[in-house]
Amino acid sequence: MAEWGNAAARFAAEHKKAIIAWSVIIVCALMIFKGMMQIPQIKENRLEIASVNEQIEYEKTRQRETDALMTQVGSDEYIARVAEEKLGLVKSNSKIFIDVSQEQ
Repeated sequence: MAEWGNAAARFAAEHKKAIIAWSVIIVCALMIFKGMMQIPQIKENRLEIASVNEQIEYEKTRQRETDALMTQVGSDEYIARVAEEKLGLVKSNSKIFIDVSQEQ
């Protein structure tokens, strides 16, 4: 048994550079393989990021529209327009035109 231990130590000492070189090559190969296995996940994440960015832009546009509407809500023009469109009310002294061509 002692001979096996001495033989292994002697082999390791004689081939130290080769053992280190092969160890580095194997570690590099494993790292490359692991990186290649993650490519599909990276692509999927990029697509998800693009989708989320589109949603962010959509929500920013909606927010701008909402902010613009909020500034208009208190104005007299907005109140008059809503009263006319939603409630059918008109200002006094307004001219009203009735289309009779469709009534038959």
